[in-house]
Amino acid sequence: MEMKKFELYSAEFVSKYKKPKCVMSIIEANSLADLIQEIESNAGWYTADNGAFKVAYIEEVVE
Repeated sequence: MEMKKFELYSAEFVSKYKKPKCVMSIIEANSLADLIQEIESNAGWYTADNGAFKVAYIEEVVE
């Protein structure tokens, strides 16, 4: 099965410079259902070696 790419976005927040920002990460998963199940099993958080954030939005990358 070919892996699909997804963009994960955090909720918007205000930076220390008073500018709106969000965190985004591109990841690969077998399916959207698998990805959602993984995120839900971690209480809505996406975690990686370089940090973690609460996922607010997911979009499939179409190439």
